[in-house]
Formats: sequence, C-alpha cells, structure tokens
Amino acid sequence: MQFQDPNFQQAAEQLFARAAFPQHLGMRLTRIEPGLCGSELTAQPWQMQQDKFIHAGVIATLADHTAGGAAMTLVEAGQTILSVEYKINFLRPALGDRLRCEARVLRHGRTLIPTEAEVYAIDGAEEKMVAKAIVTLAVVTMK
Repeated sequence: MQFQDPNFQQAAEQLFARAAFPQHLGMRLTRIEPGLCGSELTAQPWQMQQDKFIHAGVIATLADHTAGGAAMTLVEAGQTILSVEYKINFLRPALGDRLRCEARVLRHGRTLIPTEAEVYAIDGAEEKMVAKAIVTLAVVTMK
C-alpha cells in the first residue's frame, strides 16, 4: 500500500496520542507501516468482566482504534478517519496479562477504508487469538 502523506507515521502517532479513552485503557502503539498498525495494552483489574476475563469492550476498543491507525497511515495530510461500522467476532475468552492487536487495510478507497484487526491475549509465553474484527472507516477532510 502506498501512503499519501510522507508524515504518515506522525499522523498515526497523533491518532493514538489525542484519543483520551484508548489512552485511559493504556493502549500503546507498537507498529506503524503503510496500511498496517500494531498496538498492545497491559490488562488491569478494572478491565475485567465478572468472570475475570478481559472485558469485550476493551477488546473491541483495541481492535477499532488499531484499525483506525492502519487506515490513518494511508490518508492525505489534512484528512482523518472515523469508524462508520465494525463487526467483531469473539473467538474465546480473553485470559492473560496483555492484549496485542494487529490491523491491516484491506482496500484503500477514496472515501471508505475497510480494515481487519486481530486481537491476541498473551498469558506468559502463550498467545491466543481472542477476536477478529472488520472495521470500515470513513475518510474525513478536516477544516
């Protein structure tokens, strides 16, 4: 995939730096390449649901925001992205001390950018995919 903005890395970094809720969750950017983004977070006790699994809302936010990071690497300077739709499949309970997400753009459209994101739970040396999402993002010109 070809980036439109030579400062695409900075644009993706700013997407993460300016987002209060993902920051509150502890999301960290781990990878930025044209059409690709990686992130992770360390699970906290307040992020667990009633059965001590990492809450689905935390997983969904990680997938959505990381997909946005992947899309952000391909838009022009002065543009941003907004999620317009996403579907997520939870494959197994998320057990572990960390979550890792990898997202990639499926097609770089002029107005819509569909992406996919995979979320993994890491428990010691063991890593298992716990969710897969398809996220569609709209390209928005900032004024």
